[in-house]
Amino acid sequence: MRKKKPRILFSQSIIWGFCAFISLIVSCALPAAPDGGPRDTTPPKIIFSSVENNSTSVLTNELKWTFDEYVVLQSPSRNIFSSPPLPENTKYEIRGKSLIISWDNDLLSSSTYVIQMGAAIKDLHEGNILKGIQWVFSTGSSLDSGEIIGQIIDPWSNSPAKDIAVCLYPDQGSNDSVIFQPALYSSRTDDSGFYKLEHIVRDKAYKIRAFKDTDGNNRLSVGELTPIAFIDGVKADKMNSKKNSDKKFHNLSLLNSEVLTDSIIQWTPWGADSSGELTIKYSIGCDSILTHQNFTPIVIQLKGEKGIYAEWFCPNTCDSNIFTLAGLPPGTYNLQAFYDKNQDSILSSGSYWNRNRPESRVFAKSELDIKANWSTETKWEIDNIDPQEIKSFNHK
Repeated sequence: MRKKKPRILFSQSIIWGFCAFISLIVSCALPAAPDGGPRDTTPPKIIFSSVENNSTSVLTNELKWTFDEYVVLQSPSRNIFSSPPLPENTKYEIRGKSLIISWDNDLLSSSTYVIQMGAAIKDLHEGNILKGIQWVFSTGSSLDSGEIIGQIIDPWSNSPAKDIAVCLYPDQGSNDSVIFQPALYSSRTDDSGFYKLEHIVRDKAYKIRAFKDTDGNNRLSVGELTPIAFIDGVKADKMNSKKNSDKKFHNLSLLNSEVLTDSIIQWTPWGADSSGELTIKYSIGCDSILTHQNFTPIVIQLKGEKGIYAEWFCPNTCDSNIFTLAGLPPGTYNLQAFYDKNQDSILSSGSYWNRNRPESRVFAKSELDIKANWSTETKWEIDNIDPQEIKSFNHK
């Protein structure tokens, strides 16, 4: 049997040793999660910032935050918001453990900037997101102290509208097309539909526009077809005011574009042995603020699985009546009503360009279970004030 020469064996040993050494260096150079132990659930922490939070007289073309671990930057154009907007062609990048935001043009003079990071930063290995970071600085000698707060609700489902762009524009010198331009201030609604715009100039009036911002640029882009909520002539309250009664809470109604209206169906009453009977006693509330002249008529509807089975038009405040409906197919039904502002007996989605808001819809609290050979009775008291008529109220 032929044996390998010692010189060849020695050369192979050197090669294998060199490869193992290179592999060790590479593995040490790459950040990796430690083996074993409990899962890390702690988001990254900021350990350094080039501009301290709440700084004034800031002149810079770069912001830098360093974290206590390696991080990942996700969709900065959709997750990092600045009010007022940072200059065009702003760059976002990760260098080591730092996030760097840089731009070429100058910032606005004597202006307070609010940077919100949203869900832009998460740690490298576990994906823990750093939430709730807001960084404030001013290019002037002081921070602006105004704030505008409120909530956005879908008027057809009465559910909060989350992740909606809320944009502020100057009330004077701008028209409805202003939504195609960058907002002066902007924010996003949370899961409960609430929004807050802070550190804005107090002695000015603003237009509020709210819409589903698909591309995250805080403006309505070409091709974005979405309902738009609007309020004009809004003024900011003072931040951190101890007098809550002095603050206004600005409600907006924004229709979910995916929600469809219910259709009135044509149906034939079933026979008495196989159907149920429903008696509805309704009353429209009385309020001394309203008169017959400014009352919004209400349309009450009975909705089943296939659509609207019946509806009743209520033109007067303080109204009450009783309806009995026989021959209903067994099943689950709901009572709903809408405030018919244009008095056409059709639930309207409104139009931003025609300055018409969507009509409001409300629902009875309980479902109605209709059974064969069974009579069901229900009562419903409906508020005579359209929810959208209360555009602002004291914040508590």
